[in-house]
Amino acid sequence: MFEAQNVFLHAGSKELLRNASLRIGDNDRAGLVGLNGTGKSTLLKLIRESGSGCSATSQGKFVCPAGTTIGYLPQEISFEEDLDTPSLHYVMQANRKLNALAESIERLQNALEEPGQDHESEAYHRLIEKFSEASMEFERLGGYTMEAQARKLMAGLGFSETDTEKTVREFSGGWQMRLLLARLLLENPTLLLLDEPTNHLDIDSLRWLENYLINYEHSCIIVSHDRFFLDKVTTKTLEISFQTITEYKGNYSYYEQQKAERYELMMAKYENDLKKMAHLKSFVDRFRYKATKAKQAQSRLRQMQKLEEELLCPEEDTSTIVFRFPKARQSGKEVLRLEDVSKSWPLPDGSTRTVLDHVDLHVMRGDRIAVVGSNGAGKTTLCRIIAGDLGHEGTVSYGHNVSLNYFAQHQTEHLDPRKSILDEMLHAAPDAESQRNVRDILGCFLFSGDSVEKKTGVLSGGEKSRVALAKILLQSSNLLIMDEPTNHLDMRSKEMLIDALEQYDGTLLLVSHDRYFLDSLVNKVFEVRDGAVQIYLGSYQEYLQKAEQAYRKELEENQREEQGSRPRRQSGSGSPAGKAGGSRQDKRKQRQAERLEQQIGSLEAKKQELEEAMAQPDFYDQPEERTRDQLETYQDLCRDIEQLYEQWEASLS
Repeated sequence: MFEAQNVFLHAGSKELLRNASLRIGDNDRAGLVGLNGTGKSTLLKLIRESGSGCSATSQGKFVCPAGTTIGYLPQEISFEEDLDTPSLHYVMQANRKLNALAESIERLQNALEEPGQDHESEAYHRLIEKFSEASMEFERLGGYTMEAQARKLMAGLGFSETDTEKTVREFSGGWQMRLLLARLLLENPTLLLLDEPTNHLDIDSLRWLENYLINYEHSCIIVSHDRFFLDKVTTKTLEISFQTITEYKGNYSYYEQQKAERYELMMAKYENDLKKMAHLKSFVDRFRYKATKAKQAQSRLRQMQKLEEELLCPEEDTSTIVFRFPKARQSGKEVLRLEDVSKSWPLPDGSTRTVLDHVDLHVMRGDRIAVVGSNGAGKTTLCRIIAGDLGHEGTVSYGHNVSLNYFAQHQTEHLDPRKSILDEMLHAAPDAESQRNVRDILGCFLFSGDSVEKKTGVLSGGEKSRVALAKILLQSSNLLIMDEPTNHLDMRSKEMLIDALEQYDGTLLLVSHDRYFLDSLVNKVFEVRDGAVQIYLGSYQEYLQKAEQAYRKELEENQREEQGSRPRRQSGSGSPAGKAGGSRQDKRKQRQAERLEQQIGSLEAKKQELEEAMAQPDFYDQPEERTRDQLETYQDLCRDIEQLYEQWEASLS
């Protein structure tokens, strides 16, 4: 249980919370919602800084049981650790006590194995006792299963087996965020704070995280603008509005319904109170100077004054973004054609990775296309090639009268933090007419008056996204490509963007992980996978149903592989096992891979047997020499399996 009482929160001169309170019970999964700039992320940071136990500051009082641990996933990551740390090791650093124990066990084992040790000496027996105590504590805290759990979490978040050996530095910012999330989940804090955890997840990882959080044994507070995610995961909703926090006992859809009903009831009471005041005033005005009714008139006057003091008009934030994309000339029937387009990226080892492999596509006028696929599959690469922002092999040709506008995934990163909102817009305006429209466009995005002089560096993530969106209205187009446009947008801003895109009369290509956003707009899906682009006709929901069937089939296949202790094969255009009718060399490599799989399966079975034996309470009651031999055997098995995995990966390359 966690409580924040009488919280006051400011961001510069802006008051975000005034005397607000919230309560998180055991196993609560709370969604924290509110418009951009209301203080959601700032509140999570304050809760994190409050730490465990009871504390009281000028910002409020924070109460939680002793032993409470708080884990925090920020919107933007800043690594303080060594970026050259292997990713698996970085994730396993979540449990500092276990890491310290592991290092201690390794030092003690090295000391026991030093040549010339007197096995009968008292010092040697003390070493054995320390080793045994450290090993038992390591086992009690789950040390022998920690690596397996870390690998499982990383796999769920989309990391391959080979990724576990890469350093943190080798991953992009989005994948580094996944590493931090895996580390937090391994840490298993009693209060988990997640600020936009879905921004960098693809469909498979998002589905996995949903299921993980549904079964999470502790409490969490989640800031997210993905309503499908909140509906599936959360059990209560906390809304920040008008400097206070209001609790709704249900998920996001329940909150929307209850908020609307609550507002209607409050409005009905307000209107009823107005009518009652009018009747009281009429009576007072009519009879206050008549001696026979003076006493009654005075009584009604007091009632009216009291009612007037208590009368409160329900507040509703009516600020909305209303905008339309500027019209452009109609394009030809065929808007875009890709012929034999390929793109490869160089890898650190000197090899290349093919992202798009001889892709042919046609885009017709009026198409509203969702570009989907796992992270790293090539969605952004495809968009950049279409936008003319990236070199490639093959041909990209545009139809008659096509004018293109491109909203890049990291568009907000291109804002100059030293410039004001107004200067940023004026700098982006292509001509004098556009410059004259800048203030009107900013007004559509709720930037007016002195707010346009704010530096972009002090804006919230949602405010930066609104500025980036406003910039694309400076140029008309009939082909609009948008890569993750909803990141950091609140629910209301997202609804307004959906409304504007519904009215857009051009052709759309949308990259987004927001299922609600895509489901509202698209009539065709391009799935980028293994260098190819598969086309699905129909809505995004229909595509998801097909993807769900494929996902379940893949799960069944993985379960069969795990039962046989066989490593999962990596699919891809560069995998010889995936090419029918390959050369003799390919077939020889395939047979080698299968032999290695059998060896790995055999060693994995022996490793599992040893792990089960080591987990028994009486494991350290056996003779010390036998315990030491079994521990050495276990380490040898781990080393051999790792080497076989490396050979297996090499056989598939």
